[in-house]
Amino acid sequence: MRVLVLGANGFVGSAIVAALIRAGIEVRGVVRDPAKLSRRFPDIDTFKADLLAPSARDAGFWQPALDGIDAVVNAAGVLRSRRERDTWAVHVDAPDALYAGCMRQGVKRIIQISAIGVEEATTVYARSKRTGDDKLMARDLDWTILRPVIVIGHGSYGGTSMLRAIAAFPWVTPVIADGGNALEFIHTDDLAAAIVGLLSTGAGGRQVLEPASPERLTLLEAVHAYRRWLGRPQGPVVRVPDWSVTALARLGDLVKLDPITTTAVTQFRARLTGDAEEFEAATGVRARGLHAVLADRPAESQDLWHARLYLVRPVIRLTLAVLWLVSGLLGLFAEPARYIAILAPITESQSFATALAVSTSLLDLAIAAALLFGWQLKAIANVQLFIVLGYTVALSLLSPGLWGDLFGSLLKNLPIIALILVHRILEEER
Repeated sequence: MRVLVLGANGFVGSAIVAALIRAGIEVRGVVRDPAKLSRRFPDIDTFKADLLAPSARDAGFWQPALDGIDAVVNAAGVLRSRRERDTWAVHVDAPDALYAGCMRQGVKRIIQISAIGVEEATTVYARSKRTGDDKLMARDLDWTILRPVIVIGHGSYGGTSMLRAIAAFPWVTPVIADGGNALEFIHTDDLAAAIVGLLSTGAGGRQVLEPASPERLTLLEAVHAYRRWLGRPQGPVVRVPDWSVTALARLGDLVKLDPITTTAVTQFRARLTGDAEEFEAATGVRARGLHAVLADRPAESQDLWHARLYLVRPVIRLTLAVLWLVSGLLGLFAEPARYIAILAPITESQSFATALAVSTSLLDLAIAAALLFGWQLKAIANVQLFIVLGYTVALSLLSPGLWGDLFGSLLKNLPIIALILVHRILEEER
């Protein structure tokens, strides 16, 4: 059997690819960056596709990808994108074109990963996921739609990373409202094993399943479980009111503090429980609950580091934004005599010195804006490194005495460079 996996490099998609390989099934992964996928899975075939591109909305585009394929697993998804039409492209337009191509090529078996609660929530994410499901169900194909509950793994991503981060919060244990939200979990390995089973047996045809474990917990119970797993003492519970979470989510929308967004919060408030019995009956997989999953693999150093750094990550970005913002404003409104004196070794022209000071200040403000609004953060981190190193070298040559300044004018650049490097590392998740 040869299976085409859409979104093969994602949190869920990569687990599915690994499970298919273990089962001896050939895989062709559809991703934007085939080289990156090939480095992770060197023995699989790849197909390059950008689901946002107009070409991906054409059934003919998918013909080479479907050549020799027996089944398709669609694990592509985006919780929130900058443009609403991008979400629809990923969840509806590109998959629908792929399924049209499947009908042309005679590929009947389709498994689509949707999400729990999409039939109730009103976010763009939920509506597009629901529409994508409806379009697939309307086709004469042997489809199975999986709407899993909270998906956890050996690592974490998005909302599950946030759950771990809350559990690692120092001194106190924060929860939303009373922490009574009902939650169910499923591990990526169990979900992937179920998909392998569905493909191998042909079960689950034209069914909508809700993969879940039988264990149901409240949010507070889940946070406590993760906190014990991380080896943290149980601190006093702090109940964060709903209105403040909503306000923080709106701020997250504005400055791209994923996954703290209105979409994520709205989806969290929707139903997060599935149908474990129907899922097990269709797949033969009895999913492990959160306690069993955590017991199977004790937490290690990297788990605690990741949980803590996940909370620090937005703080670092916003701190750097404030640094560049204040630096730019100070440069714009500083007395000309201050920067003229520094530039004296290379020019005596006041107009040139002023123009240079204004241009560098505007550059600082542009970097601050990019950081605040989460624009191209990895690239902006590289720009920051280049600029700070440039400032440091230039000022060292123009005014070496700044290294001995009482307030550490240039010396402070060293920890700033280190902070930018940490920021650069944290902004690359996969």
